[in-house]
Amino acid sequence: MYKIFIDGIPYVESNNDAMRSHVIDKIEEWEVTVNTSGTTGYPRSVTHSKEVTRHISEFNADWFGLKESSKMLSLYSTRGVAFTVMSLYPCLLANSELYIETEVGPKFIDRVHEIRPTHGLILPNMWRILHKHRRWKELDLSSYEQCIVGSDYTAVGCLEDLRNKGAQKVYNVYGATEVPPNVLISEIPNTYTLEGNPNIDVKIVNGEIHARWKIQGDWWQSGDLVEETNDGYKLVGRKLNMFKLGECGVRVYPEQVEMIAVKAGADLALCRNVNDKCVIYYTGTVDQQDVLDQLTHSAVMKQVKEIKVDNNLRKIDRTQTI
Repeated sequence: MYKIFIDGIPYVESNNDAMRSHVIDKIEEWEVTVNTSGTTGYPRSVTHSKEVTRHISEFNADWFGLKESSKMLSLYSTRGVAFTVMSLYPCLLANSELYIETEVGPKFIDRVHEIRPTHGLILPNMWRILHKHRRWKELDLSSYEQCIVGSDYTAVGCLEDLRNKGAQKVYNVYGATEVPPNVLISEIPNTYTLEGNPNIDVKIVNGEIHARWKIQGDWWQSGDLVEETNDGYKLVGRKLNMFKLGECGVRVYPEQVEMIAVKAGADLALCRNVNDKCVIYYTGTVDQQDVLDQLTHSAVMKQVKEIKVDNNLRKIDRTQTI
């Protein structure tokens, strides 16, 4: 039996029928079909062949340095391609232990201390919420040989905080449903060089990341916009989310604005164009003037009780009514 656990219980014994069945199907298939979230356009189905899936999984198993004694704590949605090629199949290839957690919250701290994983993921939105929790100071990541942060834009201070918690190596990784991670890997938040993975082709076209695994053939147009810095290419926002203000057409990248608000103290932030005004909704307490001073355009800040994220704390719901 494979060393896979769902909320601490061997997967074949789990009473989470949907999760157990899904994991069993994935183990048998080795061909991945998933739906995109629609952030790069309309949601659509994407299928990766067994050859592509195994190729990417083998690379990730090797990059992680997984071995039989390794323990991976996975917080990815099992419906996503990242779970398959970064957690499930790499652990199967290395005969490592895989712990799938269906809850993310303060309980995560208990699971880390109980399992003592050697590899795992911290979600950016999870960090934004939990690093202010009273129990966050208890978190000990010293068992982590590698801790990766991915699935969304990473707040300033996140990677350094995780290193201070004891994780030996902390990386920001980039990828997508169409071009599964790890496409780009960095030790600097949201900033990547185009080298490092010999199996990947990456180019910048009109400020947008285009990428492919060489085994795939077709290029993927990411919709992610970057600007060149001394450290590499820094993610500035999604083409689909960017909006312009006023007659001069000042460009606003919501993801950048939201990270500024979080750095200034907000728990979560959501930036929108409302009647040609940049409105920043936020939860928690924030130094509003600090945020406004860092922006190159005017903005209005509004505190709200809740900003909705999906069940796995992966993405902010940008269509929500506030």
